[in-house]
Amino acid sequence: MIDGHRLAVIFLVFAFVAPLSGAGCREASTSGTRAVPSPSDGTPSPSPPTPPPPATATPSPPPAPTQCATAAMEVRRGNPDRPLVALTFDAGSDAGYTSRILETLRSEKVKASFGITGQWARQYPALVQAMAGDGHLLINHSEDHPSFTGISTGTPPLTREERISQLQKAEEEIKALTGVSTRPYFRPPYADVDDSVLCDVYAAGYGYVVMWSVDTGGWNRATAEQIVQTSLAGARPGAIYLMHVGSESADGRALPQIIQGLRAKGYEFGTVAEVLR
Repeated sequence: MIDGHRLAVIFLVFAFVAPLSGAGCREASTSGTRAVPSPSDGTPSPSPPTPPPPATATPSPPPAPTQCATAAMEVRRGNPDRPLVALTFDAGSDAGYTSRILETLRSEKVKASFGITGQWARQYPALVQAMAGDGHLLINHSEDHPSFTGISTGTPPLTREERISQLQKAEEEIKALTGVSTRPYFRPPYADVDDSVLCDVYAAGYGYVVMWSVDTGGWNRATAEQIVQTSLAGARPGAIYLMHVGSESADGRALPQIIQGLRAKGYEFGTVAEVLR
């Protein structure tokens, strides 16, 4: 049997040890707990997925060639089965040798063809009327001689509307002076033609784009003698000759010898319309 003194000692020991044991448990529990790291602790986040490379741009296809149901015909030579040639004269600068050319044609009884700009017709109405009065063929050479394609002038090509306007203005001017239409014959300024031009001029009523088979070189300051030689050397049935009326060209001076030389070779003369038959 435990006496009272021994019981008191046991009680005191128990009272002292119990708090220490609880404290040790709490400390161990606290020190053994690890905080879960978060991204704000500096731990690197997973890398985002690498985006796919941008798609390579598909090049745009080149524009489709201009197509139309019906296009003008580009003519460089007439009927090769007849000894008939066409003398054509472009009029777009000054009056130059026009009166002399008309007089030569009249005296030689030769019908020719004249490519006239609307601007030239306004400046020299009497000469245009004389051409029509003598029975020469009048060809539309545009209103003020721009390149329809821009190839020779380094300028943007004219739009369809601009091309048609060029033709209509020249036609109205020439027809008002002479009562004669230039349709269906068109001579392109600078000889600049492509498929789109053939389409557009046809839409304006011009079925023939009149080029040439013999360039006399008068516009390029060839001498009268050189012009005659070139003209006779290029003689072929159906040949279409390119000449100019301006003062910088010697075509007017060379014309009598050209006519005589071609006749000596057995050729006759007609307008572009007649040579194409």
